[in-house]
Amino acid sequence: MKNGELTFVLGGAKSGKSEFAEGLYSRDQHICYIATGVVKNPDGEMQLRIKRHQARRPANWETAEQYREVDQLIAQHPLDGYLLDDAIMLVTNLFYDTVLTRTTPGKIDDYLTAVSARELAQLREQIMASWQQILKVQAAQRQSMVIVSDEVGLGVVPATKQTRVLRDLYGEVNQLIAQHADNVYFVVSGIPQKIK
Repeated sequence: MKNGELTFVLGGAKSGKSEFAEGLYSRDQHICYIATGVVKNPDGEMQLRIKRHQARRPANWETAEQYREVDQLIAQHPLDGYLLDDAIMLVTNLFYDTVLTRTTPGKIDDYLTAVSARELAQLREQIMASWQQILKVQAAQRQSMVIVSDEVGLGVVPATKQTRVLRDLYGEVNQLIAQHADNVYFVVSGIPQKIK
C-alpha cells in the first residue's frame, strides 16, 4: 500500500473480505485495526467471531475498538496505515445510537414510519457527514487506509422499515467510500476481483 492510498474491500458475509483486506498490509507494518463491531451486549457467537479476527492479526498491530471519532483517531495517531472493519457496523452503531435516544428497541419501526421525511434526511445527513469527515481526514493525513464493507445490494428488499432505511444508508455509504477510493475490490468466495 502506498502512502495516502485508500482501498475499499467489499464482499458478502463470510466471503473472505476481511482476510484479504488484512493481507494488503505486511505483517511488520505498524497498523491500527479499527474494529467497529463493538459488543454492547455480550453475545457468545459475536465474542467468538471477534476472537477469531483478533487471532489472525499480527501481534504488533494496534486495535482500536470504536465507531465514534474515527476521524480524530486517524488525525491524532499517525501510523503506517489503518484497517477499518467494517463500514456497515459503524453505520449501524451510529444509527441506533441516534434512534434509541428517541424510541425503544421494540418500537423502532413505528418511530421510523411516523417521523417526517425531513427527520429521516437529517439522520442520513448526520451519518454521511461522519463518513465524509473520516475520508477527508484520511486524505489530509496522507496515511494509507483499507475499509472493509458488506455489499448490500444483491439481496431481496428488506421486510421492515428499519431494515430498508439501514439498507439504503449502507448503500449510500458504500458508494461514497468507493468514489473516494483509489482501489476497490469485490471478494467472492475468497477470490478478490479488482473493480477500480
